[in-house]
Amino acid sequence: MLLGLGIVLATPGSWAQSGSPTVVTQHQLQVVEMRLDRVERLLDSGALTEMLQGVETLQGEVRRLRGQVEQMENDLRNLQARQRDQFRNLDERLSLVEGGAATRQAPEPDPPPDPGEPLPDADEQGAYEAAFDVLMGGDYGQAISRLERFMERYPDGVYAANALYWLAEAKYASGDYEGALVDFEAVRSRFPDSDKAADSLLKVGYSQFELGNAEAAREALEAVVAGYPGTTLSRLAQERLRRLDGQ
Repeated sequence: MLLGLGIVLATPGSWAQSGSPTVVTQHQLQVVEMRLDRVERLLDSGALTEMLQGVETLQGEVRRLRGQVEQMENDLRNLQARQRDQFRNLDERLSLVEGGAATRQAPEPDPPPDPGEPLPDADEQGAYEAAFDVLMGGDYGQAISRLERFMERYPDGVYAANALYWLAEAKYASGDYEGALVDFEAVRSRFPDSDKAADSLLKVGYSQFELGNAEAAREALEAVVAGYPGTTLSRLAQERLRRLDGQ
């Protein structure tokens, strides 16, 4: 209040020179006093202190929320990384089942059974499932023998397309890329409407790649990419094309 009064009293000459009447000067003093009174009451009431404390509280809450957001972003990045790893592992397993098992050493095949020996199962489905189980067990030599005999008995059967495809896979996995190529192409020519036709086109590219026929491999793989965009087959073909370009 004294400061305000000092300011007001320090300038009487200016008011006198301007010709302002005395009543105006007194009014101004009253206004200053009222404003100072309000400031003093505000300070005494602790309102400013509460406001400052409220600001500090809000700032603390903002910092806490910011820390939570950063933690959530970090957790999200970790989750995405784990999902990518799981997806890659799943793809590797899928590729292995679809023919990537060629990198493994095939076990010594059992002696082929007597050609005159009947298939273990009398019906087509049973014979197919028995041969498929042998293939999934990793005995490629026995699987090849059973699937070849299946194709001789049921060349146009319900499971013929699948049996011929898995026969080609068994040959591919055992390192017989030429035999696999012949059978994969046979699937496409004999059973073009089968759901194994597209897979066989990919494996034609794989077989040509293993045989060192770069141009033929590229032609088949690019046909997969063009014909089946956005599918696992297309992605696998693109991966093999990258390997082909890296040679």
